[in-house]
Amino acid sequence: MAVALTLFVMQARAQFAGSITLSSDYRFRGVSLSDDRPSAQLAFDYDLPSTGWYAGGMMASVRLDDPRQAAQWLVYAGYASRLTANLSWDAGERYTRFTGPESYAYAETYVGLTYQQLVGRVYYAPDYFNFGYPAWYAELNDSHTLVGRWYVFGHVGYLRRDGDVADYHASRYRSDLRAGIGLALTPCDVQLSWSTVRGASYEVFGYPASQGVTRNAWILSFSYAW
Repeated sequence: MAVALTLFVMQARAQFAGSITLSSDYRFRGVSLSDDRPSAQLAFDYDLPSTGWYAGGMMASVRLDDPRQAAQWLVYAGYASRLTANLSWDAGERYTRFTGPESYAYAETYVGLTYQQLVGRVYYAPDYFNFGYPAWYAELNDSHTLVGRWYVFGHVGYLRRDGDVADYHASRYRSDLRAGIGLALTPCDVQLSWSTVRGASYEVFGYPASQGVTRNAWILSFSYAW
């Protein structure tokens, strides 16, 4: 989320930001929820730096195993506080659901630390994707300026599902990695990245992805922020 790198810039008044993104593939924790096809996302962030509270949301077009599923909704709210000049923590709650006959709705709690531009979080969902099993997800995100308006960014995530997986004859673990390069043309942003996953298949975790989605993909995205 864009707010992850900016919500700790404390100012006296409330801040509102939004963005629209067009991408060649919409990957959620390494899984294509757009059937390896283009997707549009609309996001907004609202925070009150003087109090530490923030909230936001995101809507993305999706293509799932049921063609009647058309969009994902995600909303979140949390509290952030600075520990030192470069170190901050935050905690909050997220809620996700999809349009269509099956919502796959679930909530998850998270806690995280931010050191400069390095952001780490741990999430816990008691009923991940409404699949009947709890799941833990840990992630690290970072970005660094190269030269001028060019920058590199990276993400690594690790997912663990509780419950019996014997019927799947598979592991209960899954990792995802994404790395890329970006060009900041304020208020626009262009990114090219490589996404890959390792471990159990998406069915083990209840992802409603279309059959045959790939584990690896190059992703090109264009964003406009305000």
